Amino acid sequence: MDDREVNIELITYADISQWNPTPGDVIIKHGWFIRTKWYGVVNTLFPDGTMDIIKGGMMKLVVAMDMQSRQKNSIRLDPAEIKVAYSGSYTVVQHSKQYNQTIWYV
Repeated sequence: MDDREVNIELITYADISQWNPTPGDVIIKHGWFIRTKWYGVVNTLFPDGTMDIIKGGMMKLVVAMDMQSRQKNSIRLDPAEIKVAYSGSYTVVQHSKQYNQTIWYV
């Protein structure tokens, strides 16, 4: 690498078992069959450790939902279900405030 080159790490990957949910995290559920793939956003974290996820078939639809649609398309899920799911079933995208970069938990 010469003096004129700059290497900036834009994305970091981590094992999904290391993920700690925060509101705003984007969750992608991968599936083989119709209607088994969805996109979601962590909306609320509850004291019992579960979280409320607003989900939809397309990310564009998730962020454009009105309050009634959000309530209708919300699910409550334990993060452990995502962390121990079959390999490749979920991907989580989170912005790390500590490192000021995007982390993909796979």
